[in-house]
Amino acid sequence: MTELLHPTLVYFAWKDCSPSWKLDNAKLTKYALTFILEGSAEYEVDGRTFHVKKGDVVFLSINSSRKASTEGMSCVALDFVLGPGEEIRLPVVFSPEDFQEYLWYFHEINYEWLQQDPAGNMRSQALFLLALHRLLYRSGHEQGNPHVEKIKRYIVEHFNEKLTVQSLAEIARINPVYCGALFKKQEGCTVSEYINRVRINKAASLLGTGEYTVSEAAYKTGFSDIYHFSNCFKRFVGMSPSAYRSTPFFPSQIFPGGSAYPD
Repeated sequence: MTELLHPTLVYFAWKDCSPSWKLDNAKLTKYALTFILEGSAEYEVDGRTFHVKKGDVVFLSINSSRKASTEGMSCVALDFVLGPGEEIRLPVVFSPEDFQEYLWYFHEINYEWLQQDPAGNMRSQALFLLALHRLLYRSGHEQGNPHVEKIKRYIVEHFNEKLTVQSLAEIARINPVYCGALFKKQEGCTVSEYINRVRINKAASLLGTGEYTVSEAAYKTGFSDIYHFSNCFKRFVGMSPSAYRSTPFFPSQIFPGGSAYPD
């Protein structure tokens, strides 16, 4: 199960590095991302050498050792920390296809970072989270499938309606058999499991307000069988819907990190 992450940006710099620039060998106490905008550099990370150039991203995890030098480059550097026990895994060097799309984030973060006022700091943190999210979930190694994304959005917007693989395949304009196999490969769960996840998440939100009975929450989230609803709720949440209604939790405690279904 993917855990909820709490990244905090602690350093940001948009800089031009001359041929005299270098980073002495050191062990990192923070996570570090460097986007190479122009030029190139040589990095040595944990004893491995990498030649990086325009369009590359260098990811250095906490406790890794690195040194670097350049003959001239322009880059954006971001250092961040995570909460206790949290970690992020990315290749040391990779080249996202949407590299240029990050420039807008960097311009905005730079504008806020240089002012260092409370409101600006909050916005720079928010922009960093958006950029990091894009990097983690929309980079080349985890590229979403347009058919699956269309199906997921339809499910979220129509969760209280009757949904089947057949009807969703027609919306995505793909073969139903291919639809089910593609969804499972992309998301790691079946279409039905994903539908139930969305419905139970919404039902938990309704029950948490104390304004709806278990039957009402089931009906409003697309369940016609209260027994089936109760079984699904207990399987996903770990307690019955009536018990949850008496002791509500925040949604993030149901599915930390937005995982598709419990381990």
